[in-house]
Amino acid sequence: MAMLKNLSALMILLAVTIALLPRATFATVGIPDCAKGVTGDCGFGFFKIIVLGDTSAPTGECCRQLVKAGKNCHNQFVESIVSSRKPIRGTISDVYRRSNETWNNCSATSYVSPPEPAH
Repeated sequence: MAMLKNLSALMILLAVTIALLPRATFATVGIPDCAKGVTGDCGFGFFKIIVLGDTSAPTGECCRQLVKAGKNCHNQFVESIVSSRKPIRGTISDVYRRSNETWNNCSATSYVSPPEPAH
């Protein structure tokens, strides 16, 4: 029961934090610069799916934003979450599995031009 209360409190805090972010970008501390084109709504959706184990599917627009940001950016986001020791649902292996599933589903359904290589 205490764990459920803690998770509820975390979700409320996370929702308030996301609501206070500028809606144009999901670039915050711990989020890679390459994710600047991912909106707060999409970023929060990916966080819920990958980290908290939400079973909903991302929207087509969110998938396009993710694929446009690129696989390396997606991996940086996941690594920043794992290394931050934030509470996750399940094990770290579960987070990586959900991350790969999310990427694979989005990349299979969304075509965008690949991002420019960083110099």
